[in-house]
Amino acid sequence: MNDRSDARPDEEIEARSSGDAAAWAVLGAASREKADAFLEKQGSLAELQAKELNHELMLRHWSLRVRHVSDILKLGFELAVAFIVLMLAVGFGAVIWQAAHAGGLVIEAFNVPAPMAEKGLTGQVISDKLLDRLTVMQNSTDSVRAASSFSNDWKNDIKVQIADTGVSLGDAVRFLYNWLGHEMHLSGELYQTPSGYALTVRTDNDPGQTFDGKPGDLNSVIQQAAEAVFARAQPYRYGVYLFDHGRFAEAFVVYHKLAEQGPRNETAWADVGLSLLMAAKGDDAAARESHADGVRANPELPNLYDSLLLLDGPEGHDEAVLSDTRRAMALLNGGRAREANPSVIPSWLQADRSVEASLLGDYQSALANDAFEPGSGGESFVSVTSARYAVQLHDGALARKYFAQLRKAVQAGDSQSLWDEAATGTLMSFQAQDWRASIARADDAIALDRKFQAETNGWINARLALRTAVMPFLAYAYAVQGKFDAADDIFKSLPLDCDLCLRYRGKVEALRKNWSEAVRWFAVVAARSPSIPFADTDWGEMLLKKGDYDGAIAKFESARAKGPHFADPLEMWGEALMEESRSDLALAKFEEANKYAPNWGRLHLEWGKALFWSGDKAGAQRQFAIATHLDLSAADKAALTILR
Repeated sequence: MNDRSDARPDEEIEARSSGDAAAWAVLGAASREKADAFLEKQGSLAELQAKELNHELMLRHWSLRVRHVSDILKLGFELAVAFIVLMLAVGFGAVIWQAAHAGGLVIEAFNVPAPMAEKGLTGQVISDKLLDRLTVMQNSTDSVRAASSFSNDWKNDIKVQIADTGVSLGDAVRFLYNWLGHEMHLSGELYQTPSGYALTVRTDNDPGQTFDGKPGDLNSVIQQAAEAVFARAQPYRYGVYLFDHGRFAEAFVVYHKLAEQGPRNETAWADVGLSLLMAAKGDDAAARESHADGVRANPELPNLYDSLLLLDGPEGHDEAVLSDTRRAMALLNGGRAREANPSVIPSWLQADRSVEASLLGDYQSALANDAFEPGSGGESFVSVTSARYAVQLHDGALARKYFAQLRKAVQAGDSQSLWDEAATGTLMSFQAQDWRASIARADDAIALDRKFQAETNGWINARLALRTAVMPFLAYAYAVQGKFDAADDIFKSLPLDCDLCLRYRGKVEALRKNWSEAVRWFAVVAARSPSIPFADTDWGEMLLKKGDYDGAIAKFESARAKGPHFADPLEMWGEALMEESRSDLALAKFEEANKYAPNWGRLHLEWGKALFWSGDKAGAQRQFAIATHLDLSAADKAALTILR
């Protein structure tokens, strides 16, 4: 029986599959075109969507760029605003700082009546004239003091201020300067009087000062007003100005008032001024009293020790001068010179090093460091000291060069420069052993001192300076000529605390061959000046002349220990060795001395002798040839002629 229920399951499945495939085939054939069309539409739609998306992306990127640029511009604007605000704040802060630290003098336009202004005497003209006078006074004052240490610090800042019309930025700035700063304001008025002019000046809130003058005396009236303002604002500097212009009595009044009444920071400086003024007058006690007052007021002010040096030096206190100099240098090097002008400290130290070297016999260093020091008295002072150092180097040509410079600076009728010339000429003639010329120049210096005292009503007295610059050399010159009574009279007038004076007393006693008395004076100086080589050198020279060569060498060795660059004891040490028939050892001493005094004629003469006795005749002739072109005494010239 053929029943479908009897068919196998796999056959049924196969039959069904065959039917489905056939159906799908019929259906696929019917809808293929529609499907392709559908897919094509879908592809076009996707392409359009992609283009749209790409366009949107481009727009978005452009928008982002625009927004980025906008953000950058906004940031730049904000930074610019912030920078402007910052600059305004900094500028305002700077103005505030400058206002708070403002100093100087502001000269306001003076009030002048219209008829006078129409003739050219305007308030601006009067202010400018005062400005000119004050500027000259400030700039011409020779002082090492820093402007910032004055009670009123102008810092060379003196200006005329003309008021603006209306309200301006300048008015606002001036308000701040007046409110916060320390400027001094000068104002006043000029008016006519029946007899001429009257000028009133007032500083800040002080009462005005009035100065009268005749019609042709306007410049004199303005000068008086300028000095009054200078004295009110900077009394110490005004005292220096008066001293520099020879108005010593007025300077004394200014210094004394300042020392007694202050203010405190001015007291020590005023004592410096008083000490220098009293030293110039020759009043030792008053000068030292003022110095002591200054030390109590400010023990770390270097000027006090330099001013004491200018007192101890002329009085012949060599050990004290060395101590003064080293104390001043220690303060300058240790940063204690806060009240000194920083620009002058290097030359100040250099000048002090020169003094220190000269006290140890190192005249080469003394000459090399002999610099102009502001406040020391002028450039001619350097010519004086340089000539003296060259003399001590036994370099006649160099000494004459500096002496020529000094003579160029001498002005007719100027007693100070004439005195410097006479005193320096005394030493130069003395070193050349021209005793007559030395006495003549010393007499000139003494006469000029008397003249100077008369011209200054006793305010300048070279009595202290004569003590070490002239009198011992004059006494020795008399003694060499056999005028021992004249020499003794001079020494009796000189104090026993003067080292140079006692040393030359010893030298004069050596001329008399009064050896024990000579030793007495040398020993006194050597004991109280243990750091100074000069007494031992003179003592050794005396023993050399006496014939005590071992004793002389011992003194020269002591002098060399104190002043290792001092040529004199080395040269005479060589001479003593030759006297002991040790010319071979003397050569080393002469060679060493030559390092410190290369143009010393006698040194080369004695060196030649030592070479000759040592058997080096060619070397001896070379030294003799050198000596021929250098300065020699008459006796040394005669000896050289024989030796050559």
